[in-house]
Amino acid sequence: MSEISRVLQARNWMKTNEDFLSTWHAHVGYKMDLFHYFANGASVHAVASKHELSEELLQRWVDVGLEIGHLKTTLTKKIKAKPKMVRYASRQSEESVGILLTEMMELHIPTLLEYPDLMKSNSKITYLSDKFADVVAETSTLLEKAAASKILKIVKTEKPKSAIDLGCGLGGYLRQINEKYPKMELTGVEMSEEVVQKARKKLDDSITIQQGDIVEFLDSYEKQVDFIMAHNLLYYFSRDERINLYKRMSKILRNGGVISFICPIVNARWGRTFTTAFNTFMTAHENLHPLPSLEELEKDVQVANLHVKSSKPLIREGGWYLITVKKELK
Repeated sequence: MSEISRVLQARNWMKTNEDFLSTWHAHVGYKMDLFHYFANGASVHAVASKHELSEELLQRWVDVGLEIGHLKTTLTKKIKAKPKMVRYASRQSEESVGILLTEMMELHIPTLLEYPDLMKSNSKITYLSDKFADVVAETSTLLEKAAASKILKIVKTEKPKSAIDLGCGLGGYLRQINEKYPKMELTGVEMSEEVVQKARKKLDDSITIQQGDIVEFLDSYEKQVDFIMAHNLLYYFSRDERINLYKRMSKILRNGGVISFICPIVNARWGRTFTTAFNTFMTAHENLHPLPSLEELEKDVQVANLHVKSSKPLIREGGWYLITVKKELK
């Protein structure tokens, strides 16, 4: 009986690996822009020759794609990518979400595979923010699409005259605010020089983008602001550092001003599977930190004369929440 159980368990694990194979295939297709090359139908030989690729390895990738349904064979025996793969996993498509695959396959999964060695050596690895800054900035733009309308609703309700986006990435929130409220004073702060240069090319000249550390920026900022956006930031700080960050934000925030946090939240109603995996990834790094719970965040912001006004799920599958925090009126 035990042998039968072993076989059944092995078969179950093999079955679950089919989902990973689909993700791997989509990642390679996005990385090499193969779905675009096969968008209108082409032979493996023609694509390999034109783009100087290994025909043997390309053929194996095609074999997998045909089996899992990402590709099909035409009546003329050419290989053609399914429309949804061209749409969502091609670098040429404005609707592509392939950058998420890059982050998963080149950042998250390699870290998880190191877990046995890390546990055995009781050590951690260093998150290379410079190496992945561009990838993280691109994936953040996908999150912006889900959050932008809600951020604009905050602006409409609170009517701030000025806003700062800490860790602004490519400046998507600032751009959309500027389009609807061109008289607002808008400032973005971003650590990566490469991302800053890209942001400046995308944004109106009236939006100020500063390159530098957000803590140093907050310490040196001498004015008052009505609205602060702090999205995808909290896991870069330990709990004690977060409390100090809240105090710094509160210091430059006008009475009645608002802060928006976007972050996966642990132990929340939605996205528990993702947030436990995300916490696993964070904990493997010496310069990243576990995600906060809502209870922890509510308690900690009070130290900075702030209170949580609302917390709403943004992407339920991933446990991403939009938390709105307000400074107490005096």
